[in-house]
Amino acid sequence: MVRPLGDGQELTASLDDLLRDYDAEAPLEHAFTIPASWYVDPRVYELEKKAVFGGWQVVGRLDQVEQPGQFLTADVAGEPIVVVRGRDGGLRAFFNVCRHHAAAVATGEQGQAAS
Repeated sequence: MVRPLGDGQELTASLDDLLRDYDAEAPLEHAFTIPASWYVDPRVYELEKKAVFGGWQVVGRLDQVEQPGQFLTADVAGEPIVVVRGRDGGLRAFFNVCRHHAAAVATGEQGQAAS
């Protein structure tokens, strides 16, 4: 039974209930899905973003940012990011939004930053 969504504890408890009751070997006639409301509930989306996007994500290939100054842009869970190869060879990822003007810092899917 799914409990009403409230401050997140009910949601977590109901997710825990579903996971505890999950049986990967259950025959189809005994299988179940998550409640339909979870597909559109913003609280579930926020919980998924924390669970799924809380770590490293693949946003491109190394050959797209081989040389210093090369960058690529991506959208991860609704957040625009830019990944750039530094002069020291390191990869860095940032939000692709200027704090002062709320405009994209890098445009296009990939490119070469001006020196």
